[in-house]
Amino acid sequence: MAEIVSYSDPLPQLATPGERLGWIFNDRNLYLRRYPEPPPPPRRVPAHLYERLMRAERWATKGILISICVGFGLAGLLVCCGGVVSMGSAGSDDDGGGWVYSFLATLVSIGGIGGAVIAGMAPLIARSSIETARQQAQHEYHQAYAAWDGRRRRHDMQQRRKVDAMCEWSAVTPAASTRRVDIIGGTMYGWEAVLTVFGGSLLATRGGMTLVDFTGEALCGELMQLGVTTDRTVQEYRLPSQLAQLDLVGGLKPDELVDCLVEAMYGDAQGPSRADRSQDSMLLRELCGVLAPNLGMARLLAALRVLTDRPVQDALTPQETARLLDLRSGGSRRQMYQQLRRIEALLHPLEVMGAEPGDAGNADLTCLIADSGGRNAQNELLKDLLVQWLARRVLRESAPTGSLVIIGADEVHHRSIEMLSTLCERRGIRLVLFFGHLREESLRTIGGGEVALMRLDNHQEATQAADFIGKGHRFVLSQLTRTLGGNDTHARRYVLRVGDRGRLLRHQPQRTDVQ
Repeated sequence: MAEIVSYSDPLPQLATPGERLGWIFNDRNLYLRRYPEPPPPPRRVPAHLYERLMRAERWATKGILISICVGFGLAGLLVCCGGVVSMGSAGSDDDGGGWVYSFLATLVSIGGIGGAVIAGMAPLIARSSIETARQQAQHEYHQAYAAWDGRRRRHDMQQRRKVDAMCEWSAVTPAASTRRVDIIGGTMYGWEAVLTVFGGSLLATRGGMTLVDFTGEALCGELMQLGVTTDRTVQEYRLPSQLAQLDLVGGLKPDELVDCLVEAMYGDAQGPSRADRSQDSMLLRELCGVLAPNLGMARLLAALRVLTDRPVQDALTPQETARLLDLRSGGSRRQMYQQLRRIEALLHPLEVMGAEPGDAGNADLTCLIADSGGRNAQNELLKDLLVQWLARRVLRESAPTGSLVIIGADEVHHRSIEMLSTLCERRGIRLVLFFGHLREESLRTIGGGEVALMRLDNHQEATQAADFIGKGHRFVLSQLTRTLGGNDTHARRYVLRVGDRGRLLRHQPQRTDVQ
């Protein structure tokens, strides 16, 4: 029996070294080994005793008859001989030895009777010998079986002690050489459980963790509680409500900031042309050239408002305002009005970013959680900026990041995921991605590491998952023919489908009746 230990708070038990995606039940009884020595066979009565009994029973009647006939026949013959001798010596005092013949006749009669008795008792004697041999065989068998049973019990006790020392639950661990884990499907509750178990082991094994939750469900609540319980520092940022405390573009050079913003504004959109992206990049570079080195979202938006004829901006100095107005003439600014307003509209939700900057990313566990506001332009822009911020954080060699977790990575562009995957692999960082669905974008992304498939309710996604895993190879195991009687012959063919990892996926019997 396995000892069950109860803990008032089981969460700290998850923060132990060794990465674990979960556990698999391991039936310890399968490892029990039977005692190899067979039990002793029952002792048998020697066959010659049964043969002797058969002979005795078969010859008993004949032996009695022969003994009586021979005995009494000889006795009668001797009596006749004695009578003849007595008649020859009649008239004399000597009877001529007739008494001798009478005595011999008596002895022969007794001998015949004795032979008949012996012949009649031979079967009884044979049966008695068999019973004695049977009791002796049983006694020897019981002694041998008791000795064998003692050895078997000792062997079983040793096996039971060995098996009881095994763990009934074995950990599901990713391969040591794998830097990325993709988890697909499942429910929010399932994700929360996997995140608590796997995340706790990652914290204990790899150290610092950065987690981004795009689902809006704050699935990392238990993981943060685990971090606090195990005396680890935890940072939590709700976006966009706490955007002022997080500067996603802080410390960037002008060119880096422009590239970051243009990539975030356009994302994976297919509509805008390359010319539109180039024009926005050129305009933002000109603005950043005026604002450098003191760059920030509030100052960049203030520069855009100056170009749209709103020159009074507290975030800018008069000199900066004048330089911005000198960049474009009044007519040129009017022609660019739609472009400027479009860029301002995209960046306006980020105006408060970095207003109260903190030390994001320096805790053991940093959680960036999207508010449950649904999909909108602000959330989409924040998502792209967060992915780029993660990439820059991974690029910093001094960043104490051991693992990077993205929950709800369905909407992240596959190019961004591939970039993160490459960077994490080069720097030995465990990248964990949670995909809610197996759709086109996810199919283009998964496969860069180990893939864990959870429940997929949609039949099309389940079919795609089967195609991804491999439906297996079809082969005929055997074809058996069995005659049931008469002229009917029933042939049954068993077809097994085995997956690419040796797992049985389907057992499909096919039956054919042949008359």
